[in-house]
Amino acid sequence: MPQISGIYDSAPIQPIAKWMENLSVLTSGRYSHYKILFVEPLPPGPASIVDMVVASGATGLAAGGAIAAQIVAILQLNEPEFIHLRFEPLDNVEGIIWQQAGQAKFRSRNIQARVNRMTRFWDPYLATTTFWILGQNRDMNLQVQNNMGYATPVARFLFWGYRYLLEQHTFQGASAAEKNLLGLGDMDTVKRFLGQTTWVPAEGRQS
Repeated sequence: MPQISGIYDSAPIQPIAKWMENLSVLTSGRYSHYKILFVEPLPPGPASIVDMVVASGATGLAAGGAIAAQIVAILQLNEPEFIHLRFEPLDNVEGIIWQQAGQAKFRSRNIQARVNRMTRFWDPYLATTTFWILGQNRDMNLQVQNNMGYATPVARFLFWGYRYLLEQHTFQGASAAEKNLLGLGDMDTVKRFLGQTTWVPAEGRQS
């Protein structure tokens, strides 16, 4: 079994923290802090497959064409749900993540990485496809690209991972200034009010 490398482990997907431990989740540019109340798997299977051609209302995806980034309905959540996922295309197309809308995921200065059917060849457990979604209205958007010289009637993607139920820490007794530092992820303030926590990015970040 490979060693765990933080939250992006190089083995089959597993929970990033245990029941009653803490999570500090980056979303909408700030950190929110939670206690984990429940964890269960979301196994790969028919219910976790989405056909982006159908979801977009199209009848097919043209050669060299694209489906603009859009919300994946099966991945929308209630409060206070949190999901930890990996994914891959089942058809010969590429998936590009935006999280949240307009914010590129898996991006450096000059590239935005895409996931295709060859990704599993280089990364057998698809660890590099890992992403997280937190609660309502903080959705992931998926863009699809067909780089083949022929049209395809389907563009199916499979998602799997873990679902968490969370309870948000309110930090009663903290001043407004301290709550602001907690939202900024100030390490000393988080350690003082929360103790140990697991830090997780539920959005892209370029700087």
